[in-house]
Amino acid sequence: MTNKKQYSLLFVQTVERLNNSVRQFVEKNSDILELTTDNPMELLIKDKSKISDFQFLIHSPHQDNRNKILFKADYNPTNSAVIGTKKSVTEEKSILAILEQWTNIIRSYNKASWTPEENILNEYEREFYENFEILDDDADINPYELDKQIIIHNYFVNVIKVLKVNEEENAELIKEAEEIKDNIPKMTKKTTVKKISRFFANVRKKSLPLLKEVLELGRKEVFKRGIKFVLDNIGDWIALIG
Repeated sequence: MTNKKQYSLLFVQTVERLNNSVRQFVEKNSDILELTTDNPMELLIKDKSKISDFQFLIHSPHQDNRNKILFKADYNPTNSAVIGTKKSVTEEKSILAILEQWTNIIRSYNKASWTPEENILNEYEREFYENFEILDDDADINPYELDKQIIIHNYFVNVIKVLKVNEEENAELIKEAEEIKDNIPKMTKKTTVKKISRFFANVRKKSLPLLKEVLELGRKEVFKRGIKFVLDNIGDWIALIG
């Protein structure tokens, strides 16, 4: 364990402040980012995509002879034109600005569609997301309340049971549903809704009858009590699927 009393109070407070800011930033963007290393002297943030090796490492804070607290940052891609790793040594505010720019690049990657299938999936996700109503001002910061987390958790337990009727065929959907179920306490309201929207999009791409089952479960178990959803649209979709 790092002994904070081996460092100046200025150093300790600056490192604490940056670490807290980075944790909050990753939580706000937890739909695409994860913090894989979290200790006072090193924070490693990774792109969640299974096909990505993009990462952002903040490490080796030190106090220079002018009493400035500096941090090292190694990250890739460097920018929208260069995919290689960039190394920087800079102060707290600059680290946060660079991290935000890096995150925006990852979001731009995720929005890009190289195939018609990707484009269709992104459109499905957008359509579902727009049908959720997040009325809370703290949706970017805070998770759902405990009672709502339990409702959503139980919903996905039952969704997984439905998917396991054809376990081999639905293996990827089961994995996605289990990830949502297991991470509900760690996700903000906004991230939770984004994850559920993506899941619905993947179910829709897989099978409309399966989507109907999933939506029926949602209408019965979640959306009247947990997340505010445009229920009229669910009814319309279920009726149209037949």
